[in-house]
Amino acid sequence: MEMQQQIELTALLLAENWQAVKNFLDSTHPGMLDAQGNFAKGFLLAFGPAHQRNLTEAFNYLEIANRLAPANILYLNTLSEAYLQAKRPAMALRMATQAAQLAPGNLFTAIALGRAAWFCNEKEFALSAFEEAYRLTPSSQPSLKEHLYAITFSSAPFWREPCQGKRIVLVRLEPRHRDFLMSCRRNIQFQHHYHLFQDSSNEAIERDLRLANRPPLETKRISWVVEKDKKPIGLAELVDLNLNNARAEILVGFPEKQPFGISLEATLLIMEFAFSKIGLYKLISYVYGDNSGSQRNTLHLGFQQEGLLRSHVIDPASKKRLDLYNNGCLSTEFFQNKNLMRLANRLLGRIPEPGNTGLSRKISDQGDISSLIIKLPLIIAKDK
Repeated sequence: MEMQQQIELTALLLAENWQAVKNFLDSTHPGMLDAQGNFAKGFLLAFGPAHQRNLTEAFNYLEIANRLAPANILYLNTLSEAYLQAKRPAMALRMATQAAQLAPGNLFTAIALGRAAWFCNEKEFALSAFEEAYRLTPSSQPSLKEHLYAITFSSAPFWREPCQGKRIVLVRLEPRHRDFLMSCRRNIQFQHHYHLFQDSSNEAIERDLRLANRPPLETKRISWVVEKDKKPIGLAELVDLNLNNARAEILVGFPEKQPFGISLEATLLIMEFAFSKIGLYKLISYVYGDNSGSQRNTLHLGFQQEGLLRSHVIDPASKKRLDLYNNGCLSTEFFQNKNLMRLANRLLGRIPEPGNTGLSRKISDQGDISSLIIKLPLIIAKDK
């Protein structure tokens, strides 16, 4: 096939002018097809009109094209995608890996590698490839860039980075905090105000330490230890993390009495993380009815009481029924609260900035990541 014919055929494929591609190929004897001709025939059979698709025949032509031009990145990436369509992810990963070795730093090779690795259940490897693809995506492809950001959101560095204030820091719960966590769980007075129903057994503590190391979008929670001068002094969590509805429940507690400023600083750090970094729209705080001091402090932090659930829970220790205050704070209320912004500037050394709530709601769990990855070819086509 002459160079001009190859250029014309490529243009027809890019335009998805399937009938013209078919007519072009029908005019060429099958035995005379070069690498580009075999690729076009295979591409048509794999990704052309649904009624004309035949993956078995498509592989014959695509593999011939690859043998004739083994260093052609487009052929390898296309073979990888075809193998994914045929539910053969291991072969897809093999093709994408070859392409990545031949052309490191290629956007579409990084995407092919990420897709193949994800469906081979090599999810860390896949997310790393998608992070590279996000960095490689030019601003001229905004839909693709935003889509890749949504995919890599679950592995973004901020999930593990400490939340730093002036006097304290929130660090992710780790095995080194085992003794502190155990002492908190077995402190009945502390647990009575923090969380009545957390299991204090060794098995439960080991399980929660393992869960703390897993992606928050998978466990629906993120657990921190509040440290001052590198010593643990409290616990903090976002639980029932629901990015689909952009909300979570906030928990903050200290087993030993702390100045109110320390508790306030810790709470502001969590609110900043929730509203600025992961783009939540609402935080919920539940306070037991016999903890009036905590309820007052919660309201001072910009939360509004949304309800009182009467005799809602039973204290496992005393068997008494307790009311439960239901409080909520919206991100708009948080950022518009001038008093809180002044306190944040004084205690954190900065004024929190609004996050992107719309983007965070693109993804609510690992299943949604799979959905986003499946849709990638459509997004690529949209940005052409």
